[in-house]
Amino acid sequence: MSPFLYVSIALFVLWCGFLFLSKKTRQEQLIMSVIGLALSPGAIIIASLDSVTSGRTIGGSIGVEDLLFAFSVFGIASVIYQAVLGKHAKKFRGDRIFLSHPASHWLAHLVIALGIWTCVALSLVVVLGLTAAQSVVVGGLLVGTYVIADRKDLMFNALLSGIFISALVFAAEQIFFVRMFPDAAPAFWSARHLGGLMLGGIPVEEIVWSGVVGFAIGPLYEYMREIKLGK
Repeated sequence: MSPFLYVSIALFVLWCGFLFLSKKTRQEQLIMSVIGLALSPGAIIIASLDSVTSGRTIGGSIGVEDLLFAFSVFGIASVIYQAVLGKHAKKFRGDRIFLSHPASHWLAHLVIALGIWTCVALSLVVVLGLTAAQSVVVGGLLVGTYVIADRKDLMFNALLSGIFISALVFAAEQIFFVRMFPDAAPAFWSARHLGGLMLGGIPVEEIVWSGVVGFAIGPLYEYMREIKLGK
């Protein structure tokens, strides 16, 4: 098995832990995980475009490790702030429902927001020649900044979710790449067109983009559902 598959399995084990230990966030976790799974092919397409802008070859196929990683990270990022800090969600009064069913309203907006993120990332890769990691960072910062600009009460959710997710990814890659499979790590990161700047043996881009994913995904569910977090 590839080291990245071990990373994905480790994160999935954590995902299972959050699912069973935090009953109040199960629905949120499952919905965001399914959305992350659906977005996986788009992430692979963005990554494959690196070869167009850099002249290097990268595979465009999607593996089970990619699906499992996206599924786990999206689910964990959406609930880690509430689960770790014991925050409870409360619905705002006077929700504005424009579609026939409440779920249709917030789910449609959620899909639109993530669609915009994907389109921005694709445009940055194709037009400006950024790498996949850089384009994901810029798109995620735009989404996360918009959310906390409109809902300042979600600022700590976004910031701490970003810190928690980057720490989890760093720890998983430290174990399975730096410690257990150091020979496989350089080839894996080279294929992803990372710059080579390292922190504790992990490329800085890996830490930054995973943190930005947490920053954007962490408060997104609460924002779309018009939910306020309290003690």
